[in-house]
Amino acid sequence: MLNIARLLPSEGKFYRYIEQLSAEAHTSATHLQTFVTSTDTAAKAEAGNAISSCRQMAKKLSNEVTQELCLTFVTPFDREDIQLFSSYLYRITKTIEKVREHLDIHDMHDVEDLPRQVGLIVQEAEAMDGIIKALIRGGKPEQVVSQAAVLDELENKGDLLLSELQVNLMKDTRDVRRLILRKDIYDLLERVIDGYRSAAGVALQIALKHS
Repeated sequence: MLNIARLLPSEGKFYRYIEQLSAEAHTSATHLQTFVTSTDTAAKAEAGNAISSCRQMAKKLSNEVTQELCLTFVTPFDREDIQLFSSYLYRITKTIEKVREHLDIHDMHDVEDLPRQVGLIVQEAEAMDGIIKALIRGGKPEQVVSQAAVLDELENKGDLLLSELQVNLMKDTRDVRRLILRKDIYDLLERVIDGYRSAAGVALQIALKHS
């Protein structure tokens, strides 16, 4: 029998999914910061496990979003925007876990310049929380525009930082294997930075469409 209730508007569940995905991404970024800065082995291991847990939870939430979009007739925003938004947030946690895996597998825990990129990511996570609150609580589009501008500026800083890191890497590293591995890690972190900017772009579209 058709469950009519599932076809009716249910803004709350989609708001909760988006909010929870953003929270998992933020938590993952915070644990990554601990992972790359802590000198305590136990704290580093705990942060690494927490990063994996965040990715697993984000994947579960993203899958539930896809399922609910298929089962719900009316959504608070365009369904393709909800799907894309949740996908970007999930990919952030997935890429952060890849960074953790690269550092562990290749024993790259002595790379001293990673906190600079990770610090930008944490700032982006905080700005994204502001965007989510504005969307969910019916804030003015200007609030989303303001936070999206912050993310855009952080992404620009990330581009400049990546160029600087790559130049320094070519100057200072003679070990080809280590050079390649460090470059891969820089690129993965840049992918996270770009992912937040892309998610902010979707949020901005949502805010402008529904203003």
